[in-house]
Amino acid sequence: MARPATQSAAAKPKRGPGEAGKLYLAAYNLFQCAGWGYILFCTLQYLLHKKTLKGLWTEVSCATEFFQTLALLEVVHCVVGLVSSSAFLTLIQILSRLMVVWGILVPVPESQDQYGIVMLLVAWCLAEITRYAFYGTSLYNSCPYLLAWCRYSFFLVLYPTGVSGEIVTMVAALPYIRQRGLFTFPLPNQLNFSFDYPTFVILVIASYVPFFPQLFGHLLKQRKRFLAPADDSKRK
Repeated sequence: MARPATQSAAAKPKRGPGEAGKLYLAAYNLFQCAGWGYILFCTLQYLLHKKTLKGLWTEVSCATEFFQTLALLEVVHCVVGLVSSSAFLTLIQILSRLMVVWGILVPVPESQDQYGIVMLLVAWCLAEITRYAFYGTSLYNSCPYLLAWCRYSFFLVLYPTGVSGEIVTMVAALPYIRQRGLFTFPLPNQLNFSFDYPTFVILVIASYVPFFPQLFGHLLKQRKRFLAPADDSKRK
């Protein structure tokens, strides 16, 4: 987290991504913003026209799988210094969604037709559209205040909604995972190694208990840091 800069002889100028890096990041953010906008459009259109959850995931699965997996590039962006975010925290946040997509929704069709899918799709789409639009415009210091406000305010509703949708989806998949022994390797086997996927899913669900308050608190601090100065200047 960046702290307020102080003038000193030892202070070093912050290294940015450079012009080529900015162009790449702008293109990446625009592409992701457009992709999640397309997913949101398809989701709402399907729900309005079909008036059913059945088949919704099939309608948006390819685009969601592609754009969510593409987000792994953001870990690379952190590692190579294009952005200043923590590579570890970025990876954790991305893996939690990839777990839901590739570990639950894709291999367990029964998890696709319940209300959790709508909750997570709408929350993911709105969060990503505002996030990528904010990052893209901020690269050139052209982010309007309204967009910044959306970026640091929508999460108050979208984050709990998305997390709830993810948990509901994983819980809905558990009976089918157990029934089929999905991704489970019991002993004895040649590797002398056992893995119980249902237990792993339960542990993932349980991990939301300590991690959700921490991440939500981190977002609240970011909101205060980014929006409070603008709010104060408007009141003066």
